Amino acid sequence: MSAPYAIEARNLKVVYNEGTPNEVVALDDVCLSVPTGQIIILTGGNGSGKSTLVKAIAGMAPVKSGSVFIHGRDVTGWPAYQRAKHIGFVHQDPMLGTCPNLTVHENFQISLEKPWWWPTPYPLSLTKGQLDSINKIGLPLAEKKTTQLSMLSGGQRQSIALCLALRKGSILLLDEFTSALDEQTKKAVLLYALSEAKTMKATVIMITHDLAMAKELGKELGNVVLTMDKGRFKEATATKEISDGIFRLY
Repeated sequence: MSAPYAIEARNLKVVYNEGTPNEVVALDDVCLSVPTGQIIILTGGNGSGKSTLVKAIAGMAPVKSGSVFIHGRDVTGWPAYQRAKHIGFVHQDPMLGTCPNLTVHENFQISLEKPWWWPTPYPLSLTKGQLDSINKIGLPLAEKKTTQLSMLSGGQRQSIALCLALRKGSILLLDEFTSALDEQTKKAVLLYALSEAKTMKATVIMITHDLAMAKELGKELGNVVLTMDKGRFKEATATKEISDGIFRLY
């Protein structure tokens, strides 16, 4: 028997402002099946449904109909905090996804899965793995480990959120997570994130507005690029072997 998909969205429909003049069908019967370790790059214009799809998977958007499965388990009725045990989410808004009043070090410490019997306070040093992830991101953040996150720039906070989300074997949902970075740094962080995820066999859905960069990254790392429009999948760039069974085009 084959292993279950890491992520399955079955006939998802999300409607905002239903029954009002401002009603918007954000997702229209969307199906997506992502094998463990696969990287999906999701692109499309504003209002195409990209962010709503990843938020529906993470439990952050109201699903009118359809279901979400994580590693074969139906999580449709699970709240976002319960799904967060299996999903790392990096938001477009750099103010989300971290604790702004805590230091860089403290954010890393509370992200660890600590046994209940560990004494407090926890060790005041970052682990080798944490330091490595900060150094690989390409920004001078290790020296700021005692700095409150509220004192960092938006791009630095997004980078910290990415490091926190990268866990071995995890599911990563990255919603325009380089929006606060300058152009010079953006591609380096994108390449780091996707190559690191590939090394760790993480399952990734990454959103970007930059279609040219999406296709370039797809070629460099062998990823699937899906384009959305009006709440549905419109186009795919992938080999037939990779794309078969992953999504449904309408």
